[in-house]
Amino acid sequence: MTQRTAVLFNPQVAMRPGDYRDLYEALPRVRRRLEDASEAIGADLVGAFHSADADLVNQGPLIRPMSVALGIALYESLPARLREGAAYTAGLSLGQITAAAAAGALEFTDAVRTVRTMAAIEEEVFAGRDYGSTFCYCVDLQAVHAKIGELTGQGFEVAPCAVTGDDQMVVSGEGRALTAVNELAAETGGVGVRIPHGPPGHSPMLAEAERRFAAEWKQADLVRAPGVPLICNMGAHPLTTAQEVREALITQYTRTVYWAEGIEHLLALGITRFVVVGPGHFIAKSFTFIGRAKGADVIRFDQAPSFLREMAKHR
Repeated sequence: MTQRTAVLFNPQVAMRPGDYRDLYEALPRVRRRLEDASEAIGADLVGAFHSADADLVNQGPLIRPMSVALGIALYESLPARLREGAAYTAGLSLGQITAAAAAGALEFTDAVRTVRTMAAIEEEVFAGRDYGSTFCYCVDLQAVHAKIGELTGQGFEVAPCAVTGDDQMVVSGEGRALTAVNELAAETGGVGVRIPHGPPGHSPMLAEAERRFAAEWKQADLVRAPGVPLICNMGAHPLTTAQEVREALITQYTRTVYWAEGIEHLLALGITRFVVVGPGHFIAKSFTFIGRAKGADVIRFDQAPSFLREMAKHR
């Protein structure tokens, strides 16, 4: 039976010095796309990629274009049978922008300029403020939502960021609220871990960043209808027109991401194989936390040895 394939793109990840050097050495397209992205935004991403300074590597205006460059380079390196046979693309958070580029809705250089603009705006809006996100897993989602409601009632800024599994979610907010959410997770047998970089993603706290991005996004008029339907990471529906993609990339700033719902929707559409493109392993792991997706055929492309092995199998 012919498998129906969806290609999925990881969100922004925290990179340690030395991460993904194996891909850089093994795949010429990785080197080329980092160079292309450097030229597009006028910054030395190749130098940052090789830096021993973790804070430099993970600066928003650098790590996001690097993440898109790595994701697109790996996508372009996929065996043709996997890439050209994809019925849908999708991505989580930053991955939705990478997926839009892979689907042909954005040129690669426009995608890296887009995420550079986003990061620069967010750094200005949240400079010196203790805001961010925390990842909770092995938790009761209703209990976490109740805690968010309780904290909000006490005057804290905190909100759901992303629901990524049956018992895992990301919460955004100010630092003290995130500490309280992590304490709840621990008290109930789960784990809450503060995400080390980035703003309070996908929440009303990003309203000012969304407003500014909508006004300053120079590449907005260059968005095209995707050649492959792009699954929206907020409502789990396909984005098929340029206007739909534009609106989704802007409004995802302040809306909760429903990643688990999107995977379930892809299964309902008849997808039988998921090709997960790095950097990062978040999406591949999320399949073990989504009941209806457990046992799905998931192929990871995020490390050179596994990448080359899978390429050989699917030529």
